[in-house]
Amino acid sequence: MNNARSTLITSPLSLADFVARLAFFALAPFAIVLAAELFPVRGALIDVGLALFVFILGEAPRRSAARFKPLSYLLRQALAFEDYYRVRKPRPFAYYVAYPLLFPYWLWNREARKEFLVFRGYTVGSFVILLASLAWQFYSAWLPELGFRAFLPAVLISLAVETLLMLSLLMPIATTVVWYHSSFRRQRLLVMLLVGALATGFTLVRVLNRRDPIVSFLTRERVRLRTAAQRRIAHHALRAAVEVAWRDLVRVRGVQGDGKVQGRALEDARAALERFYKHDEAFAFDLWASPRSHPHVLVLYAQSRRKTPPIWVALKDGGEVRRPDALPSGAFSAMRSAADTTSAVGMVWDDP
Repeated sequence: MNNARSTLITSPLSLADFVARLAFFALAPFAIVLAAELFPVRGALIDVGLALFVFILGEAPRRSAARFKPLSYLLRQALAFEDYYRVRKPRPFAYYVAYPLLFPYWLWNREARKEFLVFRGYTVGSFVILLASLAWQFYSAWLPELGFRAFLPAVLISLAVETLLMLSLLMPIATTVVWYHSSFRRQRLLVMLLVGALATGFTLVRVLNRRDPIVSFLTRERVRLRTAAQRRIAHHALRAAVEVAWRDLVRVRGVQGDGKVQGRALEDARAALERFYKHDEAFAFDLWASPRSHPHVLVLYAQSRRKTPPIWVALKDGGEVRRPDALPSGAFSAMRSAADTTSAVGMVWDDP
């Protein structure tokens, strides 16, 4: 590779490239952390991190892999990454930022296709790990109410999101590290890594300090599908959970300003939900009460997406409410429902 240096002061192009990469390292962690919370993409993060680690260490991992065969299977993809960029310098940064928009160029062009496979290709070992992970997810999170037909779209969505994350965010980061390390721009690399670490730390702190935990897209899909598959059992579980929360709520004087219920009532309701729903699915449900000072209405609900009716049960003075028009309008604002006319009976519950 060409190791000629350029200073940020004397080269406007070098300065512009550095600023663009720095801005990307500052902003990308927000999207990466959010994607990791919403979708199972941690495998892609581990793969790229391992590849960069092997690249920076140089020949030591290769020698170890040559002596220990199982390690060679584990590091095969990372070693292919190191082989590729040892003899080829990365393309300009703008190319990787626009990478998803250049499809299908990087499948049609032979050299670009090689680089794509370096990032997205599967070795035998990684493919076995992927299959084992999917099998465990299916067994632990989907069965017994949900079968393989419901699980398959979730797998395809996960793989698509993981690939998009790899191409749009991880490739610009990885190729920047490769370029600065191989061209001996170590000070710039340290600045990039420091900015990325600070942005990642800030994002993680914000996520961990959220009032409500982030519930992944697939978890919310499982809630919807599991409820639809066993409507009567789901109704009984939700009714029991909201009744537990009601008993806790009558012991306190009021709720927060927006009507959302926190603390003991919410914790007990989620614990009761686990009699039917999985542990992570219980966190998709929230409580809302009205009026705030002395609540008479309590709603247990899972937030809905646009044009998708929410899943909810409600109590008014301790008795179940099934008519939407009997609930305050704020309840449906909390559920983010498209309309206040959503009928719980017609949506998920069997008639009594």
